[in-house]
Amino acid sequence: MLYGKIKEYRALLTFSSWSDALAAERAFEKLDCPYSPIPAPRSLSFECNFAICFPLGKIDLVKSLAEKGVPFVGLYEATDNGFIPWKGSTE
Repeated sequence: MLYGKIKEYRALLTFSSWSDALAAERAFEKLDCPYSPIPAPRSLSFECNFAICFPLGKIDLVKSLAEKGVPFVGLYEATDNGFIPWKGSTE
C-alpha cells in the first residue's frame, strides 16, 4: 500500500548508508528537485532504512546524481502493486 509522498511522487531511491542518503538529499536540493525522505519500505530495505522519493517525471536527474558521485543501491517505481526496479533509460 502506498502512502504519503511516495503515492504522489512514484520514484524511490534506496541507499546502503545514512551518509549516502544525506549526500543524495544535498544533491536533490542543489538540483532544485522536490523530494521527500521516507523510511525505506521493508521489501526494499538493505543496510540503510532510509529512502528518498521524488517525482517520477524527474527520474532523469538520477544521472546527475551519479555524475555527482552520489551512490545509491536501487531505483524503483512505486505502483499500486508494490515497487518495481526502474527499467527505463536515464540517458
